[in-house]
This record gives sequence, structure tokens and C-alpha cells, in this order.
Amino acid sequence: MNQVFFQHYDKILMDDFLPSIDFEGLWTDRKITTDKQLKGIEAAEQQDIFLIGHRMSQETPHHSHNFYEVICILNGVIENCMGSKSFYMSSGDICIMNLASAHSLKVVDPDAIIFNICIKADEMQHGTFRNLYRSDTFIGTFLRENDNLDYLYFPNNHKRNLAGLLQIILTTYARDGATTPFLLASEVLQLFAELLEFNEYSYYGIDEKVLAILSYIEANYQTASLADAAAHFNYSESYLSRYIKKHTGKQITKIITEKKMENAGLLLQNTDLPIHNIASEVGYQSYSHFHKIFKDWYSETPLAYRTKFDNRLPQNK
Repeated sequence: MNQVFFQHYDKILMDDFLPSIDFEGLWTDRKITTDKQLKGIEAAEQQDIFLIGHRMSQETPHHSHNFYEVICILNGVIENCMGSKSFYMSSGDICIMNLASAHSLKVVDPDAIIFNICIKADEMQHGTFRNLYRSDTFIGTFLRENDNLDYLYFPNNHKRNLAGLLQIILTTYARDGATTPFLLASEVLQLFAELLEFNEYSYYGIDEKVLAILSYIEANYQTASLADAAAHFNYSESYLSRYIKKHTGKQITKIITEKKMENAGLLLQNTDLPIHNIASEVGYQSYSHFHKIFKDWYSETPLAYRTKFDNRLPQNK
């Protein structure tokens, strides 16, 4: 599978990439300067919806826009800074920046890849997205509260194929045909609909404290629990649960399950371990419980999931 994005510097977008791209892979390009990024924005702003993509090899200075900005992290980690506040975003995370909100992006991982979906204010408020903007949904309310709310953060949701939808959006934008504006608007609207269905969001985001807790879960997901994490960080269980929910939009138990399911999926894809061994490997003592959780998570059995990736591994049910 090709893991390379090519970038057209005049537009600062992924103009020439393969639809089969692995969104966990990296692109290769030369360093992109701030001057080129600004030039790309000026050229693209003639469109109601435009995309800007770059690798975080250097910091983006403090700035604001007269359009709405949806930041999508394709790979790596960045720090999004607003005045005295900052939060971390990693692969699969999405953040909606409100109209005229000011921020900067700091380099955490120089190989981090981001792209922004930019929507003009008139298009959001009176055009394609007007019903969303005027709605009583949490996104609609956020968009109208641009004086009070700077951003809305969505952590990676491993159950939804948002990477696939982002790939479609990039493919459509690269075509640059007569139907592109209509297709692009419908696909971005679908992205907002997915985020509404997702319904896991935060007005705060991942700070240093949450980052440490998530790193602990990453290292100990097989056996980690709310009680274990609370004891490790010397917090009460109720405080830790509220804090994680406030900053990630998720319950800590779901974060642990996500990590177990993510690793189970990788083991099914990349090894020929018997499935009952994989269940034990990711922290389930009961195979039947693992099977139920996996099927609920992926909407198919572990065997069916494995078969999609390698038909030579049919034995282990």
C-alpha cells in the first residue's frame, strides 16, 4: 500500500495522492514555509470550502481566520495553543476552530501531518451548512457562540471510519472538476453528521495531566482499570472519571476498551495467533466476553475480521 502524499505548494493541499493511501502512514515532502502556506490560503479563499494541508516541521504562528477551520490530524501529535490554554491532538483527532478564534500550533512531532477543512462564514451561516448552524445540536450551538467558545475537540473514535471519509473528502478536492463543490459540500456535511452521531467531545481537550493518564493506559491497557489509574495518580476514582470525561468526552472505561480492541484488531491483521490467545493477550480472561465485546465493537466476529485481511487464517474461531 502506498504511504506517500504528494503536495502542490501553490495551493498547499494534497493535490496528487493515491486513493489507496494508508492514513496511518506518512507522506514525504520538502519543508513548507509559512510564506507558502499563506500564499496557499490566499489562492484557496476564492472557494467556499477549501483544504490546506502540511506537515508540522515548524511552528505555525499565532493567527486567526475569517473562516471556520476543521483541523484533522492524519498522523503524529501537535500542540494547539490559545493564549494561556493549550491541548494536544494526535492521529485521528479532529478540532473545529470557531470563527475568528486565534491560535498557534506548536511542533511536538515534526513528522505530524495535518490538514484543515476551511469553510467561509457565509457558506456556514447562510449556505450549505445553514441548517446545521441554526440547529439546537451541540455543534450548532458551538458555532453560534463564537464570542465565548473557541474550539470543539473530538478525540479519535476507533469505531467510526472517519479516516475513510476524510480520504473521500481529499480525493474529491483533488479532482477539481465541475461537480467538485457540490460533492465536497455534501461530504463535509456528512463529516459533521458523523461527529454529531459520535457525540463525544470536549471544550477543553487533552492537557499534560490527561496525556500522562492516557500514556499510563497505553502501557497498561491489558490490566488497567479506573481504580488502578486513580491509585497510580493518587486521585479519587470520581475525580479521575470526571476529569477524563471533561477533557476527552469519553469515560475512562471506554478508553481502555478502545485500546484493547485496537490492539486485538492489529493482532488479527498481522499475526496468525489463535484468536483465544489474542483475547488473553489484550487482557480478557473470558474468551466469550472478548468475542461479545469484539463483535459489538467491529460489527463482526474476530474470525470474519481476520478473514478480510488474510484468507489463509481460517482456523481459529
